[in-house]
Amino acid sequence: MNHISIDFLMRKCEELFKEKLKVYDLSWKEIKISSIIDQIFIKVVRIQNIQERGFQEVEEEKVIDTFIDVINYIVITLIKLNIDFKKKVSHSEVMNIYIQKFDKIKELYDDNNQKESISIENLLEEILYLKQKETKILYKKLENICLKMLNMTIFLLMKNIPKKRN
Repeated sequence: MNHISIDFLMRKCEELFKEKLKVYDLSWKEIKISSIIDQIFIKVVRIQNIQERGFQEVEEEKVIDTFIDVINYIVITLIKLNIDFKKKVSHSEVMNIYIQKFDKIKELYDDNNQKESISIENLLEEILYLKQKETKILYKKLENICLKMLNMTIFLLMKNIPKKRN
């Protein structure tokens, strides 16, 4: 894995986010973070079920698309942490925060051997922890857990992208 493929992945996520931002506006700003965590949980369980079965029943949404949704939901959570106190926020402000969060992940992301042990179950553990502690968790801890989940999800997605044959 290299930063070129990570950059490509980030662009795909950003394109989809921008597209949905135009269509749905900031509708997610009005819902609780716990509801977004629930969406992440649902998507990750879908990925886990597909991996366990070895196939997917809904062919229209590929597992890679589901990973991208998870990534964007995590970034939405991070954005909400930055803008929840604001009454008004523009799309450009949201996109700037989106890009900042991805830049931070890119800094943290590396190809160390520890990542080989990351699994979908590890990601689910983080989500379940958030669900259990949802009202008792401090801002900085939530941000750190989300960044960790984002890093894990990107790694898992990169692992699931089919390799090109030469």
